Amino acid sequence: MTPMERLRWRLLRFEHAATRVLRQRFTPAGQAALAGLTASAIVGVDTNGSMAYQAFCFLVALLALSMLASLRFRARFSVQRTLPRFGSAGQPLPYTLVVRNLGPRLQRGLTLIEETADPRPPFETFAATKGEEAGRHWFDRLLGWSRWRGLVRERSIASVADVALPDLPAGGATEVEATLVPARRGRFKLTGVSITCPDPAGLFQAVRVEPVEQLVMILPKRYPVPALQLPGRRRYQQGGVALSSSVGDSSEFMSLRDYRPGDPLRRIHWRSWAKTGKPIVRECHDEYFVRHALILDTFLPPDARPSPGGAGFAAFEEAVSVAASFACSILTQESLLDLLFVGAETYCFTAGRGLGASQQMLEILASAEPCRTRPFSELRHSVVRRHHTLSGAICVLLAWDDERRKLVSGLQAMGVPVVPMVVTDPASPSGPPKDASGEGCRRLEVGRIAEGLSRL
Repeated sequence: MTPMERLRWRLLRFEHAATRVLRQRFTPAGQAALAGLTASAIVGVDTNGSMAYQAFCFLVALLALSMLASLRFRARFSVQRTLPRFGSAGQPLPYTLVVRNLGPRLQRGLTLIEETADPRPPFETFAATKGEEAGRHWFDRLLGWSRWRGLVRERSIASVADVALPDLPAGGATEVEATLVPARRGRFKLTGVSITCPDPAGLFQAVRVEPVEQLVMILPKRYPVPALQLPGRRRYQQGGVALSSSVGDSSEFMSLRDYRPGDPLRRIHWRSWAKTGKPIVRECHDEYFVRHALILDTFLPPDARPSPGGAGFAAFEEAVSVAASFACSILTQESLLDLLFVGAETYCFTAGRGLGASQQMLEILASAEPCRTRPFSELRHSVVRRHHTLSGAICVLLAWDDERRKLVSGLQAMGVPVVPMVVTDPASPSGPPKDASGEGCRRLEVGRIAEGLSRL
């Protein structure tokens, strides 16, 4: 990348940090004083033609005194946060904090501010999205402002409003409630708590930071899914009871026989070995049970831009939500469910009795990202390798092209029933045609996902 791109990134990083410090350190009245200071500095350059320089001097002195007065704030605090481990995108998450005044004086006018992980994108991420500026104003392309704001918004998983604290006597404590508002799924990290106190003039705030780190997993948004009768029959599962935790017919005893080299130790019948003096193993019926695949397409269409507001981003987020909805609704007490998708590598996570819970599957989906470096064929090959164990499959796709058709038709040709559905933005040309339903494909439109799922 050109040095100009790196300079633009550095300037935007500095602007973001400076804006954050100004908002935290200066009260609304202090920000108004800063605006007046700037205006008077511009207008009062000519001291002979304007008296604005007097206002400039007054505001400089006032702000300087406020900053000096804030140095007297030497209070000490301890903070305990009680925050749930999980939240859901779009659903406010209330929690409590206990603040204790460890100093010898009464403290008034305090405000609690939650500190979060730095949302500023690294240079590599900022430079990789340069191609998304097509169609924007030339001045916006020059500054990269909209692109920067989109990346910051994408990395800002949630927000927490400031909380006003009641008066805290020396050694006293108070419990307050804060509300975390998740904007999207992902890992949201709280790095600490800042407690601010304004100076007597109410312009500048002293800040004390307590390092209270905590992580909360924001799970994908879920939609109500009707009872879906998944097609398919029981399939033989190699490895049986160790992999299925006795799901199906795996525990039916057949007979005893002599040990053969290669037999697993878990099949040895120890009582018979003790009686006969030689190793004896148990034989059981082959294991057959229902196993479904939940296939998530993480490959954005060619015209998609993987950033907030870009074409394809909303469709991808909704596809993750649809997959999460099925992961929660499909009963796994008497069956297994495989979640298959491709990210930095090919993933397969199995939920079912003894092998994992839907909650773990939601955690995995909360961290899923679009795949930009691998071909769609990797997902198809991963699914085909497992087709002999699958009773049926649910495909959540982002487009309806030849690659996706080949995946669905290939599974059907191998005798695996498939329920394909495509999540698409109505404005995107990559979505399935209106007659795709004739091929058994369900169309789910962004903004009408719940309505589309209700018709399944």
